[in-house]
Amino acid sequence: MKKIFFLFLCFTLLILSCNNNTDNKEVSNEDVLIVGIDADFPPFGYFEGNEIKGFDYDIINEVAKVSGLNIEVTAMKFDGLLPALQTKKIDAIIAGMTVTEERKKFVNFSTTYYVSSQVMLVNEKNDSITNFDNLIGKNVGVVIGTTGDTIMTETEGVNTQKFDTGAGAVLALAENKIDAIVFDKETCKNFAKYNDGIKLIESDAVEEDYAIAVRKEDTLILDKINEGLSVIMTNGTYEKLIDKNFK
Repeated sequence: MKKIFFLFLCFTLLILSCNNNTDNKEVSNEDVLIVGIDADFPPFGYFEGNEIKGFDYDIINEVAKVSGLNIEVTAMKFDGLLPALQTKKIDAIIAGMTVTEERKKFVNFSTTYYVSSQVMLVNEKNDSITNFDNLIGKNVGVVIGTTGDTIMTETEGVNTQKFDTGAGAVLALAENKIDAIVFDKETCKNFAKYNDGIKLIESDAVEEDYAIAVRKEDTLILDKINEGLSVIMTNGTYEKLIDKNFK
């Protein structure tokens, strides 16, 4: 199934890259585009010393390289990314951001660059939570502004506790201040791998698309990004970045 999706994604990207929009000003190689990233979202974005690393960081740099974009990547909290884009403090977002109808009212999204899902983290000895229905009546940690935040806040009977970062939620879970965390799959796998005493629960997880966000009016920037995604999806770069960051 993953192979079929990958081939379909490549085909879609190739088609979209051929339909460049020219409604706004040409993007010059001298223009520096500020790209916001969530650096508390391993393995997509994280700090190693003073350097930003991760899959999202690698993707946007490879896209910039092949599409001729001059970029500067800056780390921000996830819930600050969309406001920063709207106020023109940044020009694009790559932060494991899920494409939703609500977000599409305010931004344009690139083609999908990754497919994820929402999963749960619980304490290792907790056998009472095996699916999302078991979260009713429980204290559930979420990161502000994320898909997990939206889903749990809208779920009746769940006591949602909001955190600025995934690491903060994991600490609260380890200290038994919350019963579970609902967050993105790959990041939860990363937290479970490097934090003793917690485990990953996958149940009824709905797939969601990650894409790069730009302002509605920045159609040429979006075209350049889609062009770059098309190239790295078909020249072997994408698979190398998957191997580097997830295996």
